[in-house]
Amino acid sequence: MEDIFDKNEALLKIRTNFENEGDFGFMKTEELDAALKKLIEIDHAYMLDLGDDPYDEDVIYDRLYAAANEVLPQYKTYLMRLVEDYMDFMEQYLVDAGIIEWE
Repeated sequence: MEDIFDKNEALLKIRTNFENEGDFGFMKTEELDAALKKLIEIDHAYMLDLGDDPYDEDVIYDRLYAAANEVLPQYKTYLMRLVEDYMDFMEQYLVDAGIIEWE
């Protein structure tokens, strides 16, 4: 499968959504960016590996949550929400960019 999205553009859009939401304002921008870059890398690789197979949110959630724990162990209490929000924001980015569409 070909490359499906621009990781830098995704980072900017997703970070903006986090900033607008305001729930993670206690994190330094560098911390949030480090986590988001890691999540985007894992998610991107998963999407490329899928080919035409369906995206399994349970499988990727577990991978993303484990990665978030590696990058931000000091925020363990907040990481489930961070990953859930990330997944929502990534989905919105993909829809807005015309990469995916819902029937």
